[in-house]
Amino acid sequence: MMLPSVLKQFSGRLSGVLSLMAAALVTLFMAGQVHAAASVSWLSPTDGSSAPVGTNVAPTGVASGVGSSGDGLDLVLVLDSSGSMADINNGKSRQQWQRDAAIALVNSLPAATTSVSIVEFDSNANVVTGLTSLTPASNIPAIIAAINGVNASGGTNIASGIAAAAGELTGANATTGRSKQMVVISDGDPTAGDQNAAALAAVAAGVNNIHSVAIPGADVAKMEDIADNGNGVFSNFTNSADLANIASVFDGTAGNLVGLDRVEVTLPDGTTITVPTDGLGNFSLADYALELGDNVFSATAFATDGSQATADLTLIGTEVTTPVPLPAAAWMLLAAIAGLGAMARRKHS
Repeated sequence: MMLPSVLKQFSGRLSGVLSLMAAALVTLFMAGQVHAAASVSWLSPTDGSSAPVGTNVAPTGVASGVGSSGDGLDLVLVLDSSGSMADINNGKSRQQWQRDAAIALVNSLPAATTSVSIVEFDSNANVVTGLTSLTPASNIPAIIAAINGVNASGGTNIASGIAAAAGELTGANATTGRSKQMVVISDGDPTAGDQNAAALAAVAAGVNNIHSVAIPGADVAKMEDIADNGNGVFSNFTNSADLANIASVFDGTAGNLVGLDRVEVTLPDGTTITVPTDGLGNFSLADYALELGDNVFSATAFATDGSQATADLTLIGTEVTTPVPLPAAAWMLLAAIAGLGAMARRKHS
């Protein structure tokens, strides 16, 4: 007669254990979906390098709200060339707003450590120009010409654009060790392809971040899903009035595309400053004269999700060595020796 009671107790305990297991599985699943938090790293000069006291240095670095960093940047701009991009919003075609934003971003990026590719998509995708270094500066006009050459016709196959960009970022033109990112801009509701599957496949292939930008006409939820699946940041410019600010966000003068609130740097003398970044989180400091010994620059990135990250750069100031002047007596001694040598030569002759 006690068995039913025992079974009831066991059942209750089993139910509790199963509930805990289920909660743990849900927690693990959710953790897998959470994007990386803030990150910051120094790009130059090399940590631990040295130079004479008084040498002016201008350290550079990169920060992000989604945990991406690397020794430079390979970037693909995935631009919408569907027919609706010819529509007018806030005084200009959507196509022109897209051009202005893309060009503003290219012109703000650190040339020495960045390569850019342009991909356009409508019913299909096309790599307009492969990854091209921004150095020398003579390369940049061709990239801008590629942006300006994106037309407006056809459907909206965002998935094909993402796949083409991923191929470029993981192909022969990519630079080993760099952060691999793409920025996808669109005004439409996809008419073909699975953009979420394409984003997931791109990340699996080695792309670090896929940022998405919605302009008037776009399906906001679908554009946001692209960033979610691509470990990126979503930016919403579907309100026509907001288009006036899009170029400022792309070049970093009024926001950014990578979820950063700000970057603060504490200089070796203890002064803390807020440094500007470009649209993808790159920053540089003004010239700083090295002092003797360790000069520590400490950068802290503050992400819009509240997370923080810090990185230190140590540069060593070394003593300046100069020839030690001889005292006057030494010069007189040298002159006397030279004179004796001359006399000896005359006697010998």
